[in-house]
Amino acid sequence: MTDQTPTGGVAAPARPELDLPASTTGIPTPRQPSDQHGFPILVIERGQQAGARFAIRTPCAVIGRDRDCDIVLDDVTVSRYHVEVRREGDHYVLEDCGSLNGTFLNRSPVESAVLADGDEIRVGDARLTFAHRRRVTVGRGTAHPLDD
Repeated sequence: MTDQTPTGGVAAPARPELDLPASTTGIPTPRQPSDQHGFPILVIERGQQAGARFAIRTPCAVIGRDRDCDIVLDDVTVSRYHVEVRREGDHYVLEDCGSLNGTFLNRSPVESAVLADGDEIRVGDARLTFAHRRRVTVGRGTAHPLDD
């Protein structure tokens, strides 16, 4: 259903499932990149894929060397299925999948831990930063959730 606007144009139909504020033209107002969809991201700070960013868009994302993983790290020090990031309620949990070299959170070995914004995760030789609802500076640029 559409309505006439005061200027005689047709307003965009209401789309309650999107939860985006509408501008006066009926086009949704863009959100800031760090808020887009509310997905957390992992930014590879150090390692062969430094600078790569991965949005965590599923309830559970597996990180490892195997091509079936959600985030593939091409590094022999990373186990095939090394660690997973899992959403539990309103927070995210990092859980080691029995990796040979272990998983480190903020330089401490962990088997399972709740993640906080800005935490550093070490998986093999790769260092990743967990970012949720804020921008993370990476080198000279700024990381934000991916659009695809």
